[in-house]
Amino acid sequence: MDLKLLLEFSPRMRYLYRITRSLMGDDPSHGWPHIERVIIWSNRIVNAEGLDVDPELLLASILLHDIGRVLGDEKEHHAVKSAKIGELLLEKLEYHRSFTEDCKKVILAHSYTLNVKPETLEAKVLSDADKLDAMGAIGIARVFHTGALNARSFEDSVSHLKTKILNLRELLYFNYSRNVATSLENKIRVFMEWWAEESVF
Repeated sequence: MDLKLLLEFSPRMRYLYRITRSLMGDDPSHGWPHIERVIIWSNRIVNAEGLDVDPELLLASILLHDIGRVLGDEKEHHAVKSAKIGELLLEKLEYHRSFTEDCKKVILAHSYTLNVKPETLEAKVLSDADKLDAMGAIGIARVFHTGALNARSFEDSVSHLKTKILNLRELLYFNYSRNVATSLENKIRVFMEWWAEESVF
């Protein structure tokens, strides 16, 4: 499966792809680069596990899962905002109500902090893919980039790696994801060793 092949056959999905690309921006941590990486991870998970997913539902959910980070009320959880904004966009594109409701459920279940349990294969794939992108070298870069944007100290970013990122593997649903996460975790642990060596200065 290649999710992007849908763009050749679905005019509505092409439009959704273009509009989300325009809205998400180029922030490497949570903007369009993150969306692209989650698409890649999702393809890998589905193909490695041989999953029978609805590719249009999965791609729509990926495209919309973080849109609440760039639109809407800052006081509301981004996954809740993303689900609401996604609902509006999918309604404009005249998707069936059941498709829209399923997409909202997938979006709500991707978040680490919202703690909504995924109920479908699509939701589990997005949850795993989103978490895999938070790990490894890219995950380290994302933590420090986001930390800089929020005036967080290096020490607090390192603490975030310890308390959150290194705990993500136990939340993954698929064998492929857990196996890959082991390698990504090792990269973070090596970085933590380097950090400890240099923190004496």
